Amino acid sequence: MSLERIADRIREFASIDAPVGFEETVLRAVRDGLAAVCDAVEVDVRGNVYGRQVGAEDGPVVMVTAHADEIGFLVTSLLPGGFLRFAKLGHPTDMVLPGQRVRVHGADGPLEGVVGVKPGHVLSGDEARRVPAVNQLYVDVGAGSADEVAAWGVEVGTPITFVGEMTATRNPNVFFGKAVDDRIGVVSVLEVAERLAKESVAANVVYAIVVEEEIGLRGAAVAAKRIEPDVMLAIDTVPAGGTPDLRPDELPWEIGKGPLLKVRETRGLSTHGPLRRFVRETADRLGIPYQLIVDTAGVTDATSAQQASGDVAAMVVGLARRYSHSAVEMFDVRDVRRIVDLVAGTVSGLESVEPLRRF
Repeated sequence: MSLERIADRIREFASIDAPVGFEETVLRAVRDGLAAVCDAVEVDVRGNVYGRQVGAEDGPVVMVTAHADEIGFLVTSLLPGGFLRFAKLGHPTDMVLPGQRVRVHGADGPLEGVVGVKPGHVLSGDEARRVPAVNQLYVDVGAGSADEVAAWGVEVGTPITFVGEMTATRNPNVFFGKAVDDRIGVVSVLEVAERLAKESVAANVVYAIVVEEEIGLRGAAVAAKRIEPDVMLAIDTVPAGGTPDLRPDELPWEIGKGPLLKVRETRGLSTHGPLRRFVRETADRLGIPYQLIVDTAGVTDATSAQQASGDVAAMVVGLARRYSHSAVEMFDVRDVRRIVDLVAGTVSGLESVEPLRRF
């Protein structure tokens, strides 16, 4: 599994525009990928895709998951001049929006546009330093009237996404672009499924690519109730430190230093202790560097899945990424390969639930 191949695959999936509630393009690609290496593939009404690999009859049920959706926006009104008011889908960072390139996904095809920004020449001192409220912003797609933009296939509820193709830096391992969160997880799940399809594994593995994570961890809750796993491993991204605008103690983990193993999400998940130890032992055995973290910045699908029943041992294996919820999320592709190695090694080593009992 070369770094070049992983980068190319992430580029392919990150280029797909699939905001919350409009994930079908990613889900179809995932379904096709899982069908090639799984014993069965299912799709529920919500859109979650499940690929099943059958293990031993008494083997544990392991759910490996990532979310398909990306942050974005929805058109809320068409202004007389052809401009578009919008609301956020998920939590795009407000301060990066003015002047940002976006793509409006009209019924007749995508429209390239930009979030308008007041000319600097007429901004007053205080106004020049203030980020406008989202309800004051608008998207300009070059239309001259509300009727014209409607004729181009835009209506209330039309989705909008960032424009930000995955771009290589001079460092051959570091890339940036939009939808890194969580297309890296999607690619990792597919890579794990392809690897374990070639092995004899005791666990009964269900690969779940879920919807609507960015607006409340919704798809994963549905998936966990459906699958009823013994173990749940969520692959997601986490805002990283290591930049000049963050103190070293604010987000004390960085890109390029290995997968993030969450001890706790302060607003959600409390990682199952025995599972965390098992993952750490696997990392040590395989020589994979990792970073233990207490995540003060976010929550993941593991939070909702953990509470689906009293029998789920849940954990997040995370990827550090800079500039979260913008069009230029930055990551180190070596961390992605390490995540795949670690998750595959963990799943292949899970022969029963006994090592996961707390006492």
